[in-house]
Amino acid sequence: MTRAALLAIAAIAPTAAANVIYDEAVNGDLSGDRFNPTVITLGLGQNTITMDVVDSNLPGGDRDYFTFSLAGGLSVDSILLADASNPNGGFDATAFVGLGSGNFFDFDPDTFQGAGLIGFVLTTPNLVGTDIIGDLNAGQGALTATDYSVWVQQTGQDLTRVSLTFNVVPAPTTAAFFGLAALATTRRRR
Repeated sequence: MTRAALLAIAAIAPTAAANVIYDEAVNGDLSGDRFNPTVITLGLGQNTITMDVVDSNLPGGDRDYFTFSLAGGLSVDSILLADASNPNGGFDATAFVGLGSGNFFDFDPDTFQGAGLIGFVLTTPNLVGTDIIGDLNAGQGALTATDYSVWVQQTGQDLTRVSLTFNVVPAPTTAAFFGLAALATTRRRR
């Protein structure tokens, strides 16, 4: 294999490094304001966000909102439910995770009205380790270059820990472009 081909493969291969980019235990509580969600920066590779939610429907309850933007040439090809547990040993480890389009969440969780909710999933322990992107985006495949917002809540009294791992990869068109460029370079040298 030529050096150019190896460099092209290295350029398009996603990194295997898993990065914990936000953990409420370390970084503080995510925003509870759907109009002003915490801004999260996703890098190439695996990006894990961990949060705790409880009593989301009560006054003073905890809803978590964060938003992220995908630059051109990048996409999220999977969202792994890395954890759905009850750190206090309670019985309920189910949380609601919703995905919205845009950099804020215009769907109102109190009135169940508003556009922008693309999809949702109820996180149960039996889903831990599975890719939930199909539930969150109505089976549309990878998330592409635009803004997205995530809403996480637990309406019960049991504290629920949720960890989501977003796998960011070069968008298929970007990977194809680099592959074709490497092929052209290899063929030109022959």
